[in-house]
Amino acid sequence: MEQPQRGIRAAHTDSTITVYQAYSPEIGLPAVREGRFPAVWKRDRMTRVIKPLS
Repeated sequence: MEQPQRGIRAAHTDSTITVYQAYSPEIGLPAVREGRFPAVWKRDRMTRVIKPLS
């Protein structure tokens, strides 16, 4: 079976949900190396919203 091109990767417990986000090498590599996002990453470009159930 072919894997879908897009998907949500997450892990959960009874009290938390951790959602994983993939970034291009231009953003991801400096973030891992320096421990923070580079200037090219913009918070206002994020489009996903996760709302609590309660």
